[in-house]
Amino acid sequence: MQERKRWSRLKRFIGTGALSTAILIGNVLPLHAAEANVAVPDISPWSIATLNEGEKYGIYPMDWYYDGTFKQTITSEKFSSLINATEKKLDGLGFTKKYDSLTMPASEEITRSIVVDTLYQLLDRYELPESFAITGVSPASYLQQKGIIKGSGGNTGLQLDHPASVEQAVVMASRLVEYTYDTADAGAEGLMWKVTNDNNTLYLLGSVHMGIAEMYPMHKSIREAFSAADDLWVELDIVNGDMTYLQEKMVYSDGTQLQDHIAPATYEKLQTVLKQLGLPLDTFNSFKPFAISTTLTSFAYFEDPADSIFAMAAGIDQYFITNALLTGKPIHELEGVKVQADVLGDVSAEAQEQELVDLLDTLSSKEASAKIATNLKQMQLEWVAGNADGLKDQLMADGQLTQGETNQKLLGERDKNMALKLAELLEQDGKHTSFVVVGAAHYVMDGMVIDLLKEKGYNVQRVLK
Repeated sequence: MQERKRWSRLKRFIGTGALSTAILIGNVLPLHAAEANVAVPDISPWSIATLNEGEKYGIYPMDWYYDGTFKQTITSEKFSSLINATEKKLDGLGFTKKYDSLTMPASEEITRSIVVDTLYQLLDRYELPESFAITGVSPASYLQQKGIIKGSGGNTGLQLDHPASVEQAVVMASRLVEYTYDTADAGAEGLMWKVTNDNNTLYLLGSVHMGIAEMYPMHKSIREAFSAADDLWVELDIVNGDMTYLQEKMVYSDGTQLQDHIAPATYEKLQTVLKQLGLPLDTFNSFKPFAISTTLTSFAYFEDPADSIFAMAAGIDQYFITNALLTGKPIHELEGVKVQADVLGDVSAEAQEQELVDLLDTLSSKEASAKIATNLKQMQLEWVAGNADGLKDQLMADGQLTQGETNQKLLGERDKNMALKLAELLEQDGKHTSFVVVGAAHYVMDGMVIDLLKEKGYNVQRVLK
């Protein structure tokens, strides 16, 4: 029973999006590492949009950005790793392979020609539908026609004899994955609804705020809906939003500290967990329990911090906010940081401390953390499959997600306010299309946003499923 309570409190941060873990990790932990050197990714402007996609495919580690060699000639070791991971990603499409082994280049220097030929060979290994039309053209011509390599003027313009950098190889592999999934009409189906009223359209996409590689690429219908939208709406803008109010809400302003507000046993548990995680023991001395719980939530899912970083980077809302920034699409907030900070910060001190205790108990137990990680993965896979009922079953499995002081604030009042705001968008004059990303729980659970919009008489249709 206690374990189910812990999972219930953890999963709501994944499904409802209240104060994204990414926000709190960005506003709490760095305060204790202000003088640390911050690594800067070594990425060229021309590749950023592609890498925003490709890094989420799981075909290369993001730490390649930071090792000082991203713009240098790719080594045979890194190239082999990239090709093997790309092959694994393409295997997910279920195509039959015509032959088992892939011939890797023997050359010590990996040229652009070698990258092109190897990627073409990788694709040509599969029994592909006719839509790929892969026969009758050279590797360079085929990949050029499909936009996988850029340039003009034949081999000279493509500079095929030049060494390939890590960046160039990664970009070409990423484009190959996207092209292959799109041509196969595949990709994560997600949870998206189209809502219309007169000339106004809303695309409502349910988010899972911590992602996995299987979520990418998303089915092209989702990406096309985003491209067609005039603007993006999110619960809160975790990139551009003003975090001042949040920072003030998270800390005690009366001169007291955490240990003045919680039981000695709770504080001792926190010290034990912080030591276990390798964090300074005074990291949270000035912070309120809700801020600590939300910040440490991600540690319940991942033993390796790198996995946590990837999961947050691959979160659905983070992905679309980044895309909006890259494309110049306006970003609007349905709630903003103040609303969500108040939702959690105004919960009673007793409830905040109990939730912190539950989380600390989970972090102290490898068995409990492993089970929670398994449950999270299942939620993510339900999203990939577009299984709204399956995700709802996961959220409701213990019957507690809609119970309790915090949950009532997270899922009841907020949904009514969201539905009212969305109705305003549907009733505005003229013709307008918006893409709306909020936590999937707000869409899939009974009586929430989708049902509320149906009750108002709008045309609501599920996309893909």
